[in-house]
Amino acid sequence: MLMSKSAYAKHRGVSRQAVYDWIEKGEIVMSGSKIDVAATERQQQPPKDVAETAADPWANRTLEMTWGQFWEAVRASDGKKPAPVNNAEIMQRVRDAASELNWEIDFLDDGGVWLDDGDAEHYFQQYDFLQNAELAISLLRREVCYVAAMHPDDVDYWSEAGMSALAERARGNHR
Repeated sequence: MLMSKSAYAKHRGVSRQAVYDWIEKGEIVMSGSKIDVAATERQQQPPKDVAETAADPWANRTLEMTWGQFWEAVRASDGKKPAPVNNAEIMQRVRDAASELNWEIDFLDDGGVWLDDGDAEHYFQQYDFLQNAELAISLLRREVCYVAAMHPDDVDYWSEAGMSALAERARGNHR
């Protein structure tokens, strides 16, 4: 089906300027001075094999258990892993813990840690990087504990990395 630029803008619910921008970028298939709608829609769809083989963002979550079971597994892992020895290991641990709850994370220039649960932002900046990271993980542990208490039988999928990251580390002589 062929459409004028203004008809296509109305069809897509955008301004004519947006349509002109798309034409300039090559995102719209033209047939003379008209827009070939069918060809444009085919061009904008990803190939079927690409869509089917797209990476699953939760592929690492292979453990099916309830929130209550997950919290018990985290607590059972407490003290069994050594403390991280460098900033890269600390950062990976905090990333894994935050990812398990689908929280956003950022590491601040001053050694702070920023977490966002979608409802509130949490900043940990008072101490050195290791202590701020431990506080961030402590908050994430409390969130798991809270949800496990409120909804112990709700089933979800979890990852080994997240479970390990949420577990307390063995106490060393570094403190």
